[in-house]
This record gives sequence, structure tokens and C-alpha cells, in this order.
Amino acid sequence: MKKFIASGAIIVYMISAAAFCLLLPEKTLKASATDFGVMCLNTVYPSAAIELADSRDNENMPLGESGQPEAAGGEKEDGEEAKEEADEPVVLGDDPLVLIVHTHATESYLPASGSNYHSKGEENTVRDVGNVLASSLEAEGVAVVHDKTLHDDPSYNNSYGRSYETIQRLLAEYPSVVCVIDLHRDAFTAETPAATVSVEGKTCAKYSYVVGNLAATYKDNLAFISALNETAAADYSGYTGKVMERGYRYNQELSSKSLLLEIGYNRNQIEEARNAAEIFGKILADTLKSELKG
Repeated sequence: MKKFIASGAIIVYMISAAAFCLLLPEKTLKASATDFGVMCLNTVYPSAAIELADSRDNENMPLGESGQPEAAGGEKEDGEEAKEEADEPVVLGDDPLVLIVHTHATESYLPASGSNYHSKGEENTVRDVGNVLASSLEAEGVAVVHDKTLHDDPSYNNSYGRSYETIQRLLAEYPSVVCVIDLHRDAFTAETPAATVSVEGKTCAKYSYVVGNLAATYKDNLAFISALNETAAADYSGYTGKVMERGYRYNQELSSKSLLLEIGYNRNQIEEARNAAEIFGKILADTLKSELKG
């Protein structure tokens, strides 16, 4: 009987997925064909209780141009003390306009290369870089909220689902926020020398934007990135970010100025990433002030 049910489930899944592939446009298909097949299975065999994959959870997909997925480090490095509960977010200024979060908060830079370039301690990670970005924005007169929750610890799976809940909660708590930044770093498996550029006399890591073209706010987010690159090209030595589109949402439907920002990659030195965050803070502040004034 179990073999009969299993065989039937496989047949239903194959037929439903094939039909869905023929009926839906390619962009939607990337995120939904598998989910539709699972829905059909659950309808025919409710006892199977197969869980739908949330398309905002894309940990197995590369975020950057490297095309290389990465695994999170699960072990504490020597001297690390991971906190059981996340600290309250750091708020700089009144009526914050920018929210900074980290879906993969343990991503690290050199010299922290242990645990496959992941660290639960804050120093040398994207949270460290987020601190610099927040300070740069504050110095430019833009108030900011910086959340440092470890959404990828203890499990890398469902990191986007957890960060989605954090962003929703903080947007409700700070309704003045107009821009949400999910700050990451890129990853390469090969030991390629890290590319840097000189901006305002500082050696900076390169940065890029990953745009989820399934998000309802896709066009608005892309327009905001274009404005940021115009500011960078005109006033910051052409220090623009490469734009990469992916067939996912990355929680970007939560704001019409939502950025998945990748500063450097795992072979960049932390100081290069910090310098990049300082300059990017100025680019972002200038762009926001211009748009809000207009």
C-alpha cells in the first residue's frame, strides 16, 4: 500500500509540475513550479504534509557574481562567545530613515577566515561593516537603525524567513524608515586576489546590488539603485555598484527602497570593506536627501 501511495504521489507531482511549466511565464516558473507540484501532492495526499519552500529562503542560491554557494560555519572560533538572544538594534539619531539588517550576519572577511569565512563574533564580519555604514550615515545627518540579529545561526536554512520577520517588526516600530539595506558580502571559492579601488584616498572593496525581480517593488528598487549609481558616478569618482538580477524576492517587497548590498567578498580585508561602507554611506545619504527633498 505504501509503495502504491508513493508511486501515485510521484506521478501526480510529475504531471502537475509539467503542466505548470507549460502554463506559467519563465520568471514566475523559477520560483513557483516546485511549490505548485507540492501543493498538488498535499491536495491528493494530505497525510504526506510536505512543507512548501518559501521563495524568500534562497540560501542554496549564490547571492553574488561568483556563482558559488557557501555553507555557514557552525563552530565557534576560539574566544568567541555567541549570545543566546539578539541584542536590541542600535538606533543612531531620531526618526530613522534607514534600516540595516543582515540575513547572513556571520559572513566574515579577512583576517577572520575560520569556519569557512563565518564568525559569530562581530569583529571582521558584515555586522562590523554595518557599524561603519551606520556611523557614516549618522555623520551625514541621516538617522539609522542597525539590527545585528544572527539570522543564520544556529541554522543557515530559513535565514530569509527569519530576517523577513525582523524587518517587518522593525518597520512597524520605526515607521519613519524609507530604505532597508540587507548587508552581505560576496563569496568565491578560489583564492582570487580581492579587487579594490581607490576612492577619496581610501582603498575600498568593490560592491554590488542583488535585485530580486520577483518582488512587487522590483521596479522601484531598481530605480533607486539607478539613482544611487548616478550619485556615485557624478560625485564619488565613479564608485558605482554592479547590478545583478535574480529570480527571487530576497524580502525586497517590504520597501520600495530595498537594497541587498554586497560589500566586497570573503578575500577582502576588513579594512577595505569598512572603507567601502564609509563611502557608500555618503552616496546613500546624498541620494536620499535629494529624493526626499524633491
